[in-house]
Amino acid sequence: MSRKVYTALGDFGFTSDFSGKSILKDSNIIVVNGKIDSLQSVIDMSLLIDSGKHKEILQNVQLKLWQTAGEIANCSKDCLNAPITEDDLKNLELYIDTLGEPPNKFVRFNTQQSIGFNECRIKCRELETLLVKLLRDKNLRPEIFKYINRLSSLFFMLGYTSSNFQ
Repeated sequence: MSRKVYTALGDFGFTSDFSGKSILKDSNIIVVNGKIDSLQSVIDMSLLIDSGKHKEILQNVQLKLWQTAGEIANCSKDCLNAPITEDDLKNLELYIDTLGEPPNKFVRFNTQQSIGFNECRIKCRELETLLVKLLRDKNLRPEIFKYINRLSSLFFMLGYTSSNFQ
């Protein structure tokens, strides 16, 4: 018999985490991982639109988000080969700093690329909001929260620097 993509667990409001533990679909862990998936999807779109200038940093962000989703979903330690560290936070800050000075006024993004990066920023902020509970309950490493916080700054600056302001 072949494997099926559906399990029918969802029919009763349950799913399972990476370890196989059955949990409710509206648990914060599942909602957070859904937001990570949503953010990764818009980053994929931005990678298609980007000229390649930011490809390396965006691919690294994707890896770190993938690792974070696994960590939150209780995957075993052997599958976490690149978890977020303080060095990742420093590297992200250094990259953001290369993008120049932030604006001193509100901006509207006005190119396809800048709108894509702004959508990444929005999805990142939604994720960050949900991570607060995990952080407060000590179910999230502080490095992850800091990284996601900086990530929204990265996406803002990528959007800002790829806009066409007059």
